[in-house]
Amino acid sequence: MPYHILIVDDNERSLYMLQMLLQGHNYKVTSAGNGVEALAAARNNPPDMIITDILMPVMDGFALCHQWMDDSQLKDIPFVFYTATYTDSKDENFALTLGATRFIRKPMEPDLLIKEVQKIFKEHRTGQKITSTNSVEKEAIYLKEYNQALVRKLEDKM
Repeated sequence: MPYHILIVDDNERSLYMLQMLLQGHNYKVTSAGNGVEALAAARNNPPDMIITDILMPVMDGFALCHQWMDDSQLKDIPFVFYTATYTDSKDENFALTLGATRFIRKPMEPDLLIKEVQKIFKEHRTGQKITSTNSVEKEAIYLKEYNQALVRKLEDKM
């Protein structure tokens, strides 16, 4: 049975391209346009992996990851950021602090992206995954770093 990957992006062209790439390598793909849709889809039919953009309306990727890691049904599923907007090393560190499995910058050569997906599944199967723990301190760090990431992005646009 093929692995099921949930992909999340508000850009329909990016979503389509990623879907075609993954389906072309025999992955079952479900898609969502924002974090709220992704959480609903995942809770209804949990995927084997999620690949998400960060900058999206309604609920962005950082907030999605935060809620994903707080959900006992979803937190052990590999969570991958695939972004062209948040590319700073501080953004990557924040993503990994939230519990993301990988932080991949767009664009990435299709063959390399598929190899990365395969590597993540292999690591997950062999137990080489990062498990997150929830605490008041982690929540405070999330809020602080999330706000800093938003400020950096707004400053870049000025």
